[in-house]
Amino acid sequence: MLKSVLDDEKKCCACFSCMNICPKNSISMKKEKNGAIYPKIDSEKCIGCHLCRKVCPIENKAETEKLKKVYATYSKNEEIHEKSNSGGLSYIIASEIIKEDGIVYGAVMNAAKVQHERISDPKDLYKIQGSKYVHSHMNQCVTQISSDLKLGKKVVFFGTPCQVAAVKNYIKNRQNLLLVDILCHGVPTQDSLKSGIELETKEHIKSISFRDGKKYRFKLDDKNGNSVIVPYRMSYWLNGFVEGYIFRENCYSCKYAEVDRCGDITLGDFWGLDKDIQGFKERDKGINLVMINTENGQNMWNTIKNELNYMERTIQEAIPHNHPLSYPSAYPNRYDKFINIYCNHGGKKALMFAYPKKTIFIAIRRGLRHFPVLYNAMKKIPKIGNKIAEYPPM
Repeated sequence: MLKSVLDDEKKCCACFSCMNICPKNSISMKKEKNGAIYPKIDSEKCIGCHLCRKVCPIENKAETEKLKKVYATYSKNEEIHEKSNSGGLSYIIASEIIKEDGIVYGAVMNAAKVQHERISDPKDLYKIQGSKYVHSHMNQCVTQISSDLKLGKKVVFFGTPCQVAAVKNYIKNRQNLLLVDILCHGVPTQDSLKSGIELETKEHIKSISFRDGKKYRFKLDDKNGNSVIVPYRMSYWLNGFVEGYIFRENCYSCKYAEVDRCGDITLGDFWGLDKDIQGFKERDKGINLVMINTENGQNMWNTIKNELNYMERTIQEAIPHNHPLSYPSAYPNRYDKFINIYCNHGGKKALMFAYPKKTIFIAIRRGLRHFPVLYNAMKKIPKIGNKIAEYPPM
């Protein structure tokens, strides 16, 4: 009998694969006081088959692929580019799979809840557009993918590297499966996002977006059509995400933060792209970094490249500005304090008080917006002023 899937629960990435493969349904996902979910084993049902450990992408690292090509690219279709936070590649790949009567699996956001969903109708592809900077629950996704593949369907799966690795460990016959991993700095919990929203508004939120092109910001839309827009350096939660101090604990020891990837294709933002490049006039709307890792990925690229503005680049250009290609996010000095406050006093207080050196500037910015005269005076102070100037008075 097993007491846990991993000997060290803190390393769990909550990919749901262990729950899906268990022949006795002895594993369920439960939320802990720190807001993160973990698999829990019912010892009375467990038969000790160890299948959960065999598919676990932490216990057994998935096979990685050697990089073939790197491109900077974005969609020629202005509407697709406008509605996507980067270059629109996810949408174009998904559209191609749907054209072939295939199935798309990707993260879908419904208010503060994010989960992977199965999409077969092209009208629903808008759901996977835009960044979701939070842990997506995969639920029964891997078993659904397996069923679709057995029916002869073409399938594309979009996910973080650990989620792609989980699918790869679970499904051995991947002839009709395209795996697309997203460059990932780390994922906060959905519970922490809920706390972050509550710090901004008391209204019931209908939709959320985290970026406007290349600019990070919270945009919270309520059911009445009203919006709250918060620049990232004024948001306790979004600032915590961008600066990397509120992720799930496993993210700080990610074994998939390297150039060799587990997906057929890797997508991300091409941070650090040479600004002197001619012809990329739409860079303010976002540019995709595309890494082609397998023949399967190359075949898809050859199919869709005529829909794109693109140019070949080198991985050396991308690495300095995309640390997930080299190493995981650094473990924050006060992370233990963050978790302690979270467990004992809740997410809102953890976001506000666990990192005072970071959040004191957030509090100052939030306060200054209400006092234009003081704001204008502070804006002129060397070093401090440029941190204030980004956020105009209310």
